[in-house]
Amino acid sequence: MTRSRLILLKLHWLLGITLGASLSFMALSGVTMSFEDEIMQALSPQMTVSPPQGGEPMSAAAMIAALRQQRPGERLMSLQIEQQDDRAWTAAFQQGKGQRNQRVLVNPYSGQILGEATGAAFFATVRNLHRFLSPEGDNAIGRTITGASAVSLIFFALSGLWLRWTAGSRSAREWLRPEFRLSGRALYRMLHQVAGTWLTVLYLVSALSGLWWSSQWYRQSVTWLLGSTPAEVVKKPLAVKKTAVKPAEPDWDRVWQQVVQRYGSQYQSALLFLPAPGKAIRVRVLPLDAPHARALDELSINPRTLNVTRQTLYRSLPTGERILTDMDPIHTGALFGIPGRIAITISSLCMPLFFVTGLLMYWKRRQRRKNPASSEEHL
Repeated sequence: MTRSRLILLKLHWLLGITLGASLSFMALSGVTMSFEDEIMQALSPQMTVSPPQGGEPMSAAAMIAALRQQRPGERLMSLQIEQQDDRAWTAAFQQGKGQRNQRVLVNPYSGQILGEATGAAFFATVRNLHRFLSPEGDNAIGRTITGASAVSLIFFALSGLWLRWTAGSRSAREWLRPEFRLSGRALYRMLHQVAGTWLTVLYLVSALSGLWWSSQWYRQSVTWLLGSTPAEVVKKPLAVKKTAVKPAEPDWDRVWQQVVQRYGSQYQSALLFLPAPGKAIRVRVLPLDAPHARALDELSINPRTLNVTRQTLYRSLPTGERILTDMDPIHTGALFGIPGRIAITISSLCMPLFFVTGLLMYWKRRQRRKNPASSEEHL
């Protein structure tokens, strides 16, 4: 064994036994969220409403007023309007510092708050654990660990392929076909190598997209590389002139008319953000023919004139900007439809296999060192 291969092999197993557990946890928690929307839909009868005979949904302005009346001490952050007449709308309320903002379902015909979707709190906790290893949300230590784990996954995928190649194996059958007649360490090694070969591309996709949430420098670098605007400019808030007179409440029915004029009934949902007084109003629209749930168009509306000052269409985005927008669908596989989600789920379920087989190979290697009579094997 060459010196470079020996060093790479030791780094491979050293990182594997130190970060393998966190990678396995991240993978399994990710599996839990793979079909989050479908699970909550099945568990939440309150997501479906019965339209009254001849009834029409409340106007945007009336709904916002009704929600504020029901929750007078809380700030209403957004209202999501659904195109289907039997779907509940969704309102988001800001909670206290350190608390999770609450998204509640609303009857679009009466304005009655129906409560959260069943499982919303559970999935929010799982998401925090997946991204930050903390149920409370963003955590510097957890973010560092998940970032290091994602980087190590990239290293595992690439170094594993290189180690197989330099071991002299060239047969496609040997690389891709599992051999279950083996036993002991040979079986563990075969499972580790063959599964790794099949899943390498999926793990690279998961790791490279997962770093988007765990590493700020990576996010800024990718935004600089693919975006049309530097990362620091993208994050800079819009300047608003200070005035002595408090800006008036926007006419939300006129805001909604801007959406109707552009989309008619050709949308699935429209998310209205309720900004601080004087700030630009944003509306995110999911068109009827959107390829996935994150393929959103965005309108920016002047709060005084209520005219659209900018419209960003998902289908018109440059390739780089679209990749930035699609980071979550890429990570979950939703960008590639149900097959993509299933493939990512399978790869995540297999992650503990590498940790366990790696530990077993390490343990067997230690046993062989204690017994010099046995032949030595390499990964």
